[in-house]
Amino acid sequence: MVKKRRLLLWWVLANAVGGAVVGILEEGGFQFFATLILTGPILGVAQWFVLKRYVRQAGWWVLASTVGWYLGIPVTLMTREIVNPIITEMLLTISQSWEAFWLHVINQSVTFAVLGVAQWLILSRHFQQAWRWILASSVGGLVNGVLAAMLTLGLQTVAIKINAQMVGAIAYSTGWTGSGLVTGIMLVWLLANRYQ
Repeated sequence: MVKKRRLLLWWVLANAVGGAVVGILEEGGFQFFATLILTGPILGVAQWFVLKRYVRQAGWWVLASTVGWYLGIPVTLMTREIVNPIITEMLLTISQSWEAFWLHVINQSVTFAVLGVAQWLILSRHFQQAWRWILASSVGGLVNGVLAAMLTLGLQTVAIKINAQMVGAIAYSTGWTGSGLVTGIMLVWLLANRYQ
């Protein structure tokens, strides 16, 4: 039980730190380059530091995370062409803030699902039930999208008064902490049920 808690704690912490680094870079002048290009490698490395203790040949995790993120972005862009107009039409009457919120949530779910497929390729070598990782990753993306969107909307007025990089670090870190909790619970479950 202690090992499971420790794994979950380290996994969530790795995701939080990786997210904070991306948030700092995003608000520090790297803009979309941080989100589009650096997120996969940064989070892949952060997660690898934890995963390497539990999975053989975990070094492939960084490559899978990078490729999964890079593929997730264009897939998200394609699905946005279909989904965004529907969401926009439905929510335009309510508020533009809600429109941005839901678009972020849906887009993150799609990107994280593709990321989960790439990471599943690594986990499937070690776990019979590894397909569940894809679902957990997608739900993690949803949680990430909800938390990051809520914090971004909530901190917009505060961002003027404090450092934008700090706000970026908080928003991204919180989102990745949420997704790390979801995927961390799945990782603990996969390790506990390795041979089933």
